[in-house]
Amino acid sequence: MEINVEDNFKLLFEKNNNTAYKALQILQKECEKSDKVYCYMDKLADMIDT
Repeated sequence: MEINVEDNFKLLFEKNNNTAYKALQILQKECEKSDKVYCYMDKLADMIDT
């Protein structure tokens, strides 16, 4: 199943924690299979810093 990394990344900012957590889990699984999420590493690092 092909996931849309950009859409799931946007869901990380949802106010609904369940939705955001599900998107995080999907992105984590995708990281194990491919490098599609790598281009978002700067944005992920910014999320940690704030």
